[in-house]
Amino acid sequence: MGEDKEVESKEEEEQVSKPQESRRGEQSEGGDTNPPGNQSYTGDQQEEIHHQSDTSPPAIPEDDKVEKETEQDQDKSQLSSSVVIEVPNVQSCLELSTITVNSKDPETCKSEKEETEETNPVSTVAPNSMFIFKPDNPVRRACHYVVNFRYFEMSILLVIAASSIALAAEDPVATSSDWNKVLRYFDYVFTGVFTFEMIIKMIDQGLILHDGSYFRDLWNILDFIVVVGALVAFALTNNKGRDIKTIKSLRVLRVLRPLKTIKRLPKLKAVFDCVVTSLKNVFNILIVYKLFMFIFAVIAVQLFKGKFFYCTDSSKDTEKDCQGYYIDYGKDKKEVKRRDWKRHEFHYDNIIWALLTLFTVSTGEGWPQVLQHSVDVTEEDRGPSHGNRMEMSIFYVIYFVVFPFFFVNIFVALIIITFQEQGDKMMEECSLEKNERACIDFAISAKPLTRYMPQNRHTFQYRLWHFVVSPSFEYTVLTMIALNTIVLMMKYYSAPPTYEAVLKHLNTAFTVLFSVECVLKIMAFGFLNYFRDTWNIFDFITVLGSITEIVVDLQVIRKI
Repeated sequence: MGEDKEVESKEEEEQVSKPQESRRGEQSEGGDTNPPGNQSYTGDQQEEIHHQSDTSPPAIPEDDKVEKETEQDQDKSQLSSSVVIEVPNVQSCLELSTITVNSKDPETCKSEKEETEETNPVSTVAPNSMFIFKPDNPVRRACHYVVNFRYFEMSILLVIAASSIALAAEDPVATSSDWNKVLRYFDYVFTGVFTFEMIIKMIDQGLILHDGSYFRDLWNILDFIVVVGALVAFALTNNKGRDIKTIKSLRVLRVLRPLKTIKRLPKLKAVFDCVVTSLKNVFNILIVYKLFMFIFAVIAVQLFKGKFFYCTDSSKDTEKDCQGYYIDYGKDKKEVKRRDWKRHEFHYDNIIWALLTLFTVSTGEGWPQVLQHSVDVTEEDRGPSHGNRMEMSIFYVIYFVVFPFFFVNIFVALIIITFQEQGDKMMEECSLEKNERACIDFAISAKPLTRYMPQNRHTFQYRLWHFVVSPSFEYTVLTMIALNTIVLMMKYYSAPPTYEAVLKHLNTAFTVLFSVECVLKIMAFGFLNYFRDTWNIFDFITVLGSITEIVVDLQVIRKI
């Protein structure tokens, strides 16, 4: 009896371990096998099975096995998974028994777990607009439909463009002309359209108390100011007792209408946001800009203070001599004028005027006159002398390098960097890095570099091609180009005939050399392959132009 119990306990352990191993193997293969009938056995029933296996029950017929297999295929869609266990028969045959394991598909369990973890979305109720229009109000729903209509924004853009054209077409001199009257009627129409847009957006979005309301958007505030300014101007125009200056100041607000397009065009809005974002760093650069300008202003005061005076009679150099009258000989007449001791409009007598003069120079407008006055200076309280201090021009050269070139490029570079940073922020959701995106863009847009090469290496064309593409040939051609450029630079006015003849012969020699280069390349690459390169076409046209110039000069010499 003790031995029988030990055998039964060992068989029970094997039966329990085998279903677990078979279940793990079947789950790893992604499928579950369900026995017919989905029979489940408890521990007592398992002992009965072992007992029956000891007594060697009869084998299961093959027909029953086939039926069981078909039933197993039909029951695969059920949630419960069954495991087929082979119970070894000690004496003769095998018996197929089933144990039902109440386990579910992992994917099904995962989906159910996610559903349980997900919280139900909180139903948000749209607030009332202006405490009057509820979300289901038909008027508000109609306004919402119009605002979100696909052609609504396009229509407003067309009205803005027409309003801007009408604003530019007004005659500022003849304000009461018939043309301005017609444009004023159009202005009434444009203002009516913008007023209608403002009202329906207020009804749809609300005023200011909740998120997404009308006055919580700065662009909507701009639209409101423009519309209200136009309406007030119309009201004051009809009232004749009002001051006309007040009306004109309100009508000036119409120039803000083109800014309404920025909100409606995403690319323009991105550029505008970039400029606004870069203003933070611009202020820091502006401080450095002003410090450098102050340094240059101090230097200019030391160099030019009291030296920008002049007399209307250029023959007098001092204020003491600039007295009385003089005769001004014009083109057609003589005129007696009074001598006056004056000072140029822009000067460096103090730091304030020095800053203003340097700012005028940095704009690039009118600075040649300031430069001319600076190189003509002599001493304090004395008149100018033409070209007396040419070295003073170095001051303006350095100033132009530092300010109009260096600082202006810094401002431009700052805006470009800010624009790139804004673009990088928009691409943060992308899984690729910046360098990876740049490599992909380069790979997409890059074009393969093609180069002709003769196939047969034993031909004369291949040897000629090898000579043409060699570095020594390229450096020789580059040297000839440099020498030809020097020869062209050596021409000057009133040169001796012999000198001009030598330069002309040198130019002819270089033209012959460049023609030989062109012929060699055509023979090496072939006619079609040569003209596939844009630079070769440029070289060919240059050589033809040089040959044409030589032929024309020879014909002129023969006629003489």
